[in-house]
Amino acid sequence: MNDNKVRISEAAQILGVSGQTLRNWEKSGKLQAHRSPGNQRYYSLIDLKKFALDIKALGLVWATSEIPPDLTDEYYCERPDRFTSRAQKMAINLQQAGKFSNDLVSLITLVASEIGDNSFAHNVGNWPDIPGIFYAFDLNKKTIVIADRGRGVKATLRQVRPSIDNDLEALRVAFTEILSGRNPEKRGNGLKVVRKTLESREIGLIFRSGIGVVTVPTKKPGTLTIAMSDQNVRGTYCVITF
Repeated sequence: MNDNKVRISEAAQILGVSGQTLRNWEKSGKLQAHRSPGNQRYYSLIDLKKFALDIKALGLVWATSEIPPDLTDEYYCERPDRFTSRAQKMAINLQQAGKFSNDLVSLITLVASEIGDNSFAHNVGNWPDIPGIFYAFDLNKKTIVIADRGRGVKATLRQVRPSIDNDLEALRVAFTEILSGRNPEKRGNGLKVVRKTLESREIGLIFRSGIGVVTVPTKKPGTLTIAMSDQNVRGTYCVITF
């Protein structure tokens, strides 16, 4: 093996699991191995590094820290066009994986696009500190993470409903009610599109803003709960699973 590739025993050591676990992961599609001309398994070090990275933790740190960590270009979309380009790339990767129907690929991409687009639409010209969004996906782990350091759902919806009192109420309204007004309510409308999409297929969501959190389990489409979290998210933070 060269410096960029390792055999299964070395890959297992790097990830802290057994060789049999890696074989099981390959069978389930969680982490694919490559094959040499002699049909021996090998792994790319780049693939192993990405697999070991906890994108959920990195996105949450970026969304909650007073001073966020620097992000590489791979995880930071400073402009809407860059996010759109990466979302399209994700859709292509999903299709090429051959494990998901075209319908499911379209719905996953729709959910991610609605959430990311809303972050840009409702913070343009009003970013508190760092503009843009954190956007990362790991198709092996079937996980997408999107976060922003914007104003949050409550501040957005108060533009059309000043009586909204707290983050939990704001999330309830955003996911379930139609409000008057176009631009200020665009985020809320987008989240209702997300909820409707989640009702149709097994796509899960954790969506946080302020101290509120919306949860939709992957295996129970349409089962939405809203609760209080123990950590404040400056703008929004979401994890999509499928």
